[in-house]
Amino acid sequence: MTNAPTFKPVASPRIAALGLSLEFYDEAIPGYMARLEAQLGRFLAPIAARADIVSRRLCWRDAHVVEQVQAAEAAEADALLLIPMSYAASMMTVPALRDTSLPIVIWNTQEAYEVARSYTSDDLLMNHVTQGTQDLTNVLLRNRIRFGLESGHYADAPALDRLGEWLAAARAMQSARGLRVGRLGAPFEGMGDFSVDEQRMAHDWGPEVAPLPVDQLAACFNDARTEDAEALVEQDQARFEVAPEVEQEMHVVSARLELAMRRLVAEAELGAFTMNFREIIEAGGVPTLPFLGLNKLLADGLGYAGEGDVMTAAHMAQIRQLCGIATFTEIYTIDYATNAMVMTHMQECNPAMARDDRKVRLVRKPFWAPGVEDYVGMHFTLQPGPVTLTAITPNADGRFTYVCREACIRDMAPFPEYDAPHWIAELGEPVGDFLTRYGLAGGPHHLVAAPGCRAEALRKLAYLQGFGFIDLFPEANR
Repeated sequence: MTNAPTFKPVASPRIAALGLSLEFYDEAIPGYMARLEAQLGRFLAPIAARADIVSRRLCWRDAHVVEQVQAAEAAEADALLLIPMSYAASMMTVPALRDTSLPIVIWNTQEAYEVARSYTSDDLLMNHVTQGTQDLTNVLLRNRIRFGLESGHYADAPALDRLGEWLAAARAMQSARGLRVGRLGAPFEGMGDFSVDEQRMAHDWGPEVAPLPVDQLAACFNDARTEDAEALVEQDQARFEVAPEVEQEMHVVSARLELAMRRLVAEAELGAFTMNFREIIEAGGVPTLPFLGLNKLLADGLGYAGEGDVMTAAHMAQIRQLCGIATFTEIYTIDYATNAMVMTHMQECNPAMARDDRKVRLVRKPFWAPGVEDYVGMHFTLQPGPVTLTAITPNADGRFTYVCREACIRDMAPFPEYDAPHWIAELGEPVGDFLTRYGLAGGPHHLVAAPGCRAEALRKLAYLQGFGFIDLFPEANR
């Protein structure tokens, strides 16, 4: 059987930590650096639950910073975590940061939780980091060096969670650099809202487009072995609820297309994928469309968007790294009575986000185009709970911008007469008001959805990348 493609795992961010102090203190205060080294260990201990610390160093000389940044780059860290341990002069650090492409996050913390009446000069000595943080952030901004910043006590869980969002955003930012987005066929003609300057996308963001010949899917399909497809059918029968109308022969054809999709993604080393179904139909060579295998690939971690939209496909892959899981979607029918929206597409939806109290149902799906055989599709709705809708678009100046809105997935059984993956997004405000704001913000018709309330994580990602960010959640509802 063809080897399954491998996707970058959603793992903890890999960080290199730099504790920052001042060379003068090493000369003037015997034993001070040893005390700060022990304190740095205490600061890093709770962070280790949110990130993999690949290296750490207390730095009080320029050379220390240079060596630690080089070590971080060699270790392919996702971010540099700067922790001022005392006052630290900014120009010890900034020159080395000018020359690195690694995201920078600053943790402005201290050991003391409160200032008591018994406050001493030693309390000040071990808890004076704010001035150094301010020196550093001022000079970074003046040098146009972007960074994330979180302030709080080193043992405060909410502050640590916010810091963890910065680190996850750094990981997501790094995952987009060099991400290969396969496009099978040309973009759907006339759909202008996902048009993009691909060279600028690679330069400003990172994803690279890999055009794929439309007949490549047919070539992979022809090479797919029937016995391997039959093994996939057996797995499907154990994993899913299979409707009686799904015949064995038809299921084997869809399984062969799954093998073809997996080979295509693996050989092109894709982290995201998009296709123009019209070109696949017109090219011929395959009996039907590969939606069954495509949905399984989404569950495995492939970023995706329909119609040749490389931008949203890359965005989904990046959101998966940021949030752990994501799916492609569109807004279809509006329910003005309950202020909600039907979210669906032809078939493409991540079954790993399906309700966990029922099996995904495999159904027989006809397709409207003549000459296209029925295929095996999926019928399910999503696990209810909070969800974040997000889209990416260039603005009039070409600057990438994220548009987002937190909502809620309705607790519902699938519609019995609409046999494609679907779900309902509840907004908690007049739905027309949201749609007006979304349109005025230039939101495109392709979106990505991730479970949970993730707008702040997305805001942090946008800040690190230098992208625009529009949160459409109404202030009155906060």
